[in-house]
Amino acid sequence: MGLLLNVDYGDFLARSRGREVLKRAGARLVELEEAVDAYYVHYRRPIFGGRASELWKRFVTWYVQSKYYEAVAPLCRLNHRASMEAAVRLVKAFESYLSTLDERGRAWWGRGRQEAWAKAMGHLRRRFGDPADVEELYRVFKRLGQILGRGRRGDPASLALTVASDPRRLRLARVLAKAVALAGPLAGVAEGSAAGGVGEAEQLHGSIHRVRHAAAGAKALFLGALPLFLYKAATSTLPIRRRLSSETRRVYLLVDKSGSMYSAVGGVEKIALATAYALAVLQRAKSAILRLFDAEVHRVDDLESLVDVLTRVAAGGGTDLTRAVDYAAEEAARGGLRGYSLVVVTDGEDDGFNPKAAAEAKAVFKDVLFVVVGNKPLRGVRYRLLLPGVHSSWVDFVKGAAGAV
Repeated sequence: MGLLLNVDYGDFLARSRGREVLKRAGARLVELEEAVDAYYVHYRRPIFGGRASELWKRFVTWYVQSKYYEAVAPLCRLNHRASMEAAVRLVKAFESYLSTLDERGRAWWGRGRQEAWAKAMGHLRRRFGDPADVEELYRVFKRLGQILGRGRRGDPASLALTVASDPRRLRLARVLAKAVALAGPLAGVAEGSAAGGVGEAEQLHGSIHRVRHAAAGAKALFLGALPLFLYKAATSTLPIRRRLSSETRRVYLLVDKSGSMYSAVGGVEKIALATAYALAVLQRAKSAILRLFDAEVHRVDDLESLVDVLTRVAAGGGTDLTRAVDYAAEEAARGGLRGYSLVVVTDGEDDGFNPKAAAEAKAVFKDVLFVVVGNKPLRGVRYRLLLPGVHSSWVDFVKGAAGAV
């Protein structure tokens, strides 16, 4: 029997979840009921009082009273994926703790309670990471999911647990935190670039209070046929023209994540600037496709894949900008993408880039624009520079265009 009074240990679903925890944890020293406890102590608000081994009871009690549980539990309530992830980590921590006791003798646990507690906290720290990191990552990943939109949000809680315990992925995840913070200041730049810098407009109809946006025909009505103008204004049939914003545009984003993008420009990692720009475009585009690339092209269809690519795929291996542009054109042609603009965000650190790839992409895409993070010119294509402003403020990033696609 387990520790929890509000769990039926004979229930098929509860036992299935316990077996899944043991399987994923690779545990050999942990009982099925203990694995069920590990899951439900996160999934529900636990009610203790059941029977269990003294070691497991003590270990779980320490855990529930710790800062680790305080940070993790709120993210897991009624969340299956997060509860499963947390349960696996708790079982792994307990298994390694049992191995420590076996090395020193089980009787040691009773004689050195304070030392045993410190050992338990050490195993929990290795499996869960810093509680502050878990909370910070959850906020960042939740915001990323909101930006990516419906169908792409994923589960920020389980992602936070997996990344927080891996020092290397945690370090790279700081880039995402910076990108989320910078996405707002980059909104205006992203809107202009996503619209391709083209002065397109569409005709609408509106009432008299929108006369300042009226088309030339409406102004002519005002001057030459005032009664007709007033009628059209009152019936909201007054012709108005407005500039198309990125909210009405479709964008295919290619973002460079090669090794050189992890260096800094103006004290900010290039990859953070590039990701922030991409997020700003995603927030405003009517429809957007996001792909990351280095020597290969990586699909990004949801929050999990974005976080995985940026924090797990090795930064390095060179940049193949030509291949990435060719991939985008092929995918757009194959998928029948109509009316999309191709925006390539890169630092331009690819001496082998062939501008003909961009010219050929124009046959598929409505516009092709390169956003260069840094100040390296990109010959033979239309490009704009993306740079941090003086004294950490954000100024006019668009530094003009060179060449034409």
